[in-house]
Amino acid sequence: MADETTSTNAENGSANVDEQIVQQIEYYFGDINLPRDRFLLEEMKKDDGWVGMATMVKFNRLKTLSADFDVIANALRKSQSGLIEVSEDNQKLRRTKDHELPENSLEYWQQIKHRTVYVKGFPQDAKLDDIQQFFKQFGKVENVVMRRTKQPDRIFKGSVFVTYDTRETCEAFVNNDTKEFNGHEIIKLMQDSYWKKKQEENKAKRADEKAAKQAKKNEEKGKRKDDRSQNVTIVKGLVLNVSNLPAEEVTIDSLKALFKPYGDVGFVVYEKGQPDAQIRFSGAENSASTAWEKAKEAGGGKVTVKDNELTASVLEGDAETKYWEDFSASKQAKFNRTKEMRNGRGGRGGRGGRGGRGGRGGRGGDRGGRGGDRGG
Repeated sequence: MADETTSTNAENGSANVDEQIVQQIEYYFGDINLPRDRFLLEEMKKDDGWVGMATMVKFNRLKTLSADFDVIANALRKSQSGLIEVSEDNQKLRRTKDHELPENSLEYWQQIKHRTVYVKGFPQDAKLDDIQQFFKQFGKVENVVMRRTKQPDRIFKGSVFVTYDTRETCEAFVNNDTKEFNGHEIIKLMQDSYWKKKQEENKAKRADEKAAKQAKKNEEKGKRKDDRSQNVTIVKGLVLNVSNLPAEEVTIDSLKALFKPYGDVGFVVYEKGQPDAQIRFSGAENSASTAWEKAKEAGGGKVTVKDNELTASVLEGDAETKYWEDFSASKQAKFNRTKEMRNGRGGRGGRGGRGGRGGRGGRGGDRGGRGGDRGG
């Protein structure tokens, strides 16, 4: 059935009921409504284009004007447009055959769009008849669409699309000095200009939303990284303090190779030439003592490097706690340097020296603990 919300008929009465009836029915069968009114098109197929008056008076807006077949028929016979013909018995009506129905095509609706104006600023209680009369001052009006919110409220948004008979009439209206409707300021745009503006606004809105979403995502990602960088899992008994290393020919790689057969070496802290090193193993608690005992067993009760017999002890208590605190601080510092470099705030100078606990000792790895309404 016809879309009652787009009718150009009165909502608040008119001096001439006959004119209202003609206007309403010619809207139903007009070039804008009829091509997309499936109900009427199906009814017209049943009887060579004829539609019964009994069917027509079921249309709410027409019914409020009159449900009397004779009144409706007599009003239509007074019309000068020649669009509608009425049967002799006043029981049915149809669009005259010499008024060929436009093709319901994209090209046709583009033509309609090019002679349609968008106007906003009407009060929410404005009536369609008043709006219609306002636009009639400036040319022949073919259609007015009061734009509404979606169901169930269907509230008038204060904006309309008005279609004139020519684009020249539209442009003249848009460019004239009329800026108000009953004291309310109005804004006028050609419909194609309006949609272009809306597309640009929507594109900018989507870009802003995407940027905000990405910023939030980056913030959450950074927070998760910060949390991970600060949360070092402490597993007791993983760190073996080795002493009596020879001053020469000892490297981090050689220490890893020495203990790798006896445990999963996660990290080595060693400064070249020093007699001590710290070997951190991965795995369950007390992996360090297990690895040391296996190494001694393999060496006949002792572990030697270049004829130096090594001694070792597993860090525990305050010494073990300090080791993990130092490790956590070193890991956080490394994370902060990397973050600064990614953000363009740091350079190679910020990476610190290559020796010490935060230097080459890090090479051992770290495996230890882990209305159709679009808005007006």
